[in-house]
Amino acid sequence: MARTPKLRSLVSAETLVGAALLAVAIPQLLLGPGTDLDVGAVFASGRLITHGHYRPSRPPGAPVHEALVGVLDRVGGPTLTNIATLIAALAIVAAVTELARHAHLPRPFLVAAVVVANPWFIVAATSTVDFPLALAFLLWGAIALQRDRTVIASVCFALAVGCRATTILLVMVALIADVTGDKPKPRRALLCGALASVLGLALYIPGFLSAGGSLAFAQNDFRTASPGVMVGRALAKDLYFFGLAGAVVLIAAAPALWRALRSWRALWIVRFGVLGAVVMEALFVRFPWKMGHLLPLLVCVALWLGVALRDRPGWLVALVVAQLLYSVVNLQLIEPDNPNDARGARAVLDLRWGVVVTDIDCRADDTGAWNGGTARLEAVWNCAKPFGTGP
Repeated sequence: MARTPKLRSLVSAETLVGAALLAVAIPQLLLGPGTDLDVGAVFASGRLITHGHYRPSRPPGAPVHEALVGVLDRVGGPTLTNIATLIAALAIVAAVTELARHAHLPRPFLVAAVVVANPWFIVAATSTVDFPLALAFLLWGAIALQRDRTVIASVCFALAVGCRATTILLVMVALIADVTGDKPKPRRALLCGALASVLGLALYIPGFLSAGGSLAFAQNDFRTASPGVMVGRALAKDLYFFGLAGAVVLIAAAPALWRALRSWRALWIVRFGVLGAVVMEALFVRFPWKMGHLLPLLVCVALWLGVALRDRPGWLVALVVAQLLYSVVNLQLIEPDNPNDARGARAVLDLRWGVVVTDIDCRADDTGAWNGGTARLEAVWNCAKPFGTGP
């Protein structure tokens, strides 16, 4: 009985985190499926699926997400597909909370709050994009694996890869984290990895067949530049992802993050968080494009921070507050020469609207852009993208 008030407090705090996301998200759900450049192609692919055909929305496709969008679009249009994304975002919040609780962190809801407060997470949670769905399946697959539910974990991992192919890297990270701790279970990880691989590859057979039985469906045309330019693009967007104040908090927390490596063998979330952060940042250096690509990095860093700052919750609160403020207002310090193909940048000092306010304004300006042709979709994309034109 003595623990009841504490339990109620914890449940209330977690409920508050989810309720805060809902309160911010609900108005955005009605403003079309978002400003993502691929959203029109995703709807087109989904509609073809409901008619018995398949054409990837972009290489190599996202068959699970495309099929879900196709079905939900027929039932309730873009609002329903947005709601599905929001449910996936709430599942991410629940999974992060569960992983933090399993690691016996004192304030698991605060770790989840670090994720929820990020403005790019809020934007993704209210748009028809595949990032939240892939991440939700991945995290719950990891939780199922830790609970020795290998088949469920394999199915979740396969669905995650079916939503977004690059998620296979995080599946590998989760499996490596499972076999490098104090109590490794290599047979479980091997079985899970094998089953997930078979199921995941099967989901891409329609894309393979749509390309005449070749790997052309998986080829992209993303141009690269010199290593220095690619690193510069990634670092600039890393800064824009967390915001100036958020980046300052992360830099201040760097010594604590280093000390958290002492828990490498003892805690799964440290192994997953560190390896996941390194892999996702390396991938982003190669493809430094959409901010949504950094959402897995956000979750990995939040879990790592949860351990590093377990005795200093004030720093986590500071990061939450910094990101919430960044949703509303943004102090921009750099400006690329070409936001679509930057080769350099100049220093500026420019006070602008924050990420969420900008996204809402750009979406509200043309809620039907996703279904109105390439020019209209590119206009809202250029309005809301990092270093874009803004409202």
